[in-house]
Amino acid sequence: MQLFEQLISELERTGHRRLVVLSGDAQWTLTQAVALRDALPGDWVWLDERPSQAISGLLGREFRHAVFNASTGFDVAAFAALSGTLSAGSLLVLRVPPLDAWAELPDSDSLRWSDSAEAIATPHFVHHFCQTITADPDAIVWLQGSELSLPPLPDTPDWQPASGAPQREQAEILDVLQGMQGGIVAVTAARGRGKSAMAGMLLNRIAGSAVVTAPAKGATDIIARFAGEHFLFYGSGRAACLFTPRRLADC
Repeated sequence: MQLFEQLISELERTGHRRLVVLSGDAQWTLTQAVALRDALPGDWVWLDERPSQAISGLLGREFRHAVFNASTGFDVAAFAALSGTLSAGSLLVLRVPPLDAWAELPDSDSLRWSDSAEAIATPHFVHHFCQTITADPDAIVWLQGSELSLPPLPDTPDWQPASGAPQREQAEILDVLQGMQGGIVAVTAARGRGKSAMAGMLLNRIAGSAVVTAPAKGATDIIARFAGEHFLFYGSGRAACLFTPRRLADC
């Protein structure tokens, strides 16, 4: 695993992440994923069965490395959500069947969205996904029976971690929220774009009290990090939201 240790060192320097696709039979991909987990320090979040349920408790938090098992079914929404929880310098390890056979295999996740009584194959999606990862120079595709080869890393400057100050778009939204006299605002953006951090920044700036709700307190870790002492949490069955007396800042 020395190649991956060197890769992680470079990813930490540049602030990047990498997708590692393990393609083969389930036992082989499991063995390689466990070997990576044992060799590389990190949280190693592991999503196996019912990932859509498990992911709800992870949103709003950051982790170091994760494994997603798509050996028998691929919940793409949960996979995308998991990718948004990884900190810089992380690996997202995806376990899939052999690429040349995957398209013909039934996908157990299809039972969640298909009207079929039995799992069906999803060849169009699988072909598209395989073409995408094989064409991506940054994706690491490790096939069972083939020697591992890591793509060369581009010459990239050192990463400058966030200082805690808002980025340009965050600052613009914060100015709007702080200038409001009343009403309700919903802030939406793709995962990993800094909504939770911005909610914490708003908490740190406003006068008075505010309430943060989420399915679990762990889902508000990033908000709490930026909010400092201005943080009051209540559990709920919904996504992380910030309520001030006049505003809804993040949901």
